[in-house]
Amino acid sequence: MVLDWLPKETKRAIESLDLGLNVYSVPEIDILLSKTVLFRGKKFRPTLCFLMGQIFGVELDRVQPYARAAEFVHAATLAHDDVIDESPTRRHRPTLNARSSNARAVLAGDLLLARVMAELSNLGEIEIIADLANTVEELVSGEWLQLEARKVGRVNRIHLETVAKKKTASLMSWCCGTAARLAGKDQSWVDLARQFGECLGIAFQMIDDVIDYDLKGEKPFAQDVREGLVNFVTLEMLEARPSLLEPLQQILGAVPASVLWPWEPADLENAAAKVRARADAKLEVAGQILDQLSQLPNSSLESVQALRSILVYLRERVR
Repeated sequence: MVLDWLPKETKRAIESLDLGLNVYSVPEIDILLSKTVLFRGKKFRPTLCFLMGQIFGVELDRVQPYARAAEFVHAATLAHDDVIDESPTRRHRPTLNARSSNARAVLAGDLLLARVMAELSNLGEIEIIADLANTVEELVSGEWLQLEARKVGRVNRIHLETVAKKKTASLMSWCCGTAARLAGKDQSWVDLARQFGECLGIAFQMIDDVIDYDLKGEKPFAQDVREGLVNFVTLEMLEARPSLLEPLQQILGAVPASVLWPWEPADLENAAAKVRARADAKLEVAGQILDQLSQLPNSSLESVQALRSILVYLRERVR
């Protein structure tokens, strides 16, 4: 996703990141994970760990176990989400639950989380472990809130932003804040780094919602509606045309293959443009925070530029 824009040493660190588990007692778990949620991932969250680490002057080797932990936690959420959503595929490949069973997918996700806690506890950074435990709680509560709103057409912006903050942004925020912790910075710097990750994560989710309505995307068109969820783009259409609520409510989570969508192309186009504008505003704030972080004494100019490139990429992302 962003590897072409990275400093050479960061790119090497990401490409060589060890994601092996070596579960000798049950080798099948290793195989299933490597073919599903750990298969050629974009490693976006580890990328944030390494780049933010360099901005705070932390050696890549010291960041490595936390980057590994971030990818494992993300993979665990994917394994669990696919069970909750009853998804047979992810990125055109069978999901872990489709390859095995729902029970095994849940257990594999649990194993990833257990391995993260075991490995990080050996490093002795108690504050970082506590931050991650809080992050996992945020991930769970975000999924819970989203689950409660399934097949509910009348949701509001506060709900969607809360879910995005918890489900998508919280782990990115942890990745960024961890670098500040490792550098021994005070809480104000930790909070600033975490705010960068939060803005990035919310914008990431908003743009994902725009792409959800892309006919040429990797997922089925309007996948969220098919799964019973109102996303940011759907909300914009409902706010612009409240009369869409009743027909939308009838198809949420029960969409036949040849559905007649209730909105007009112009409704969708205008809503997507509004969501992109909201995402741009979040990315603008992230850019302002990055300006502050770039003033750190040991900050890596290449890493600052790489993070700026990520902001540009997200702003222009169409797939």
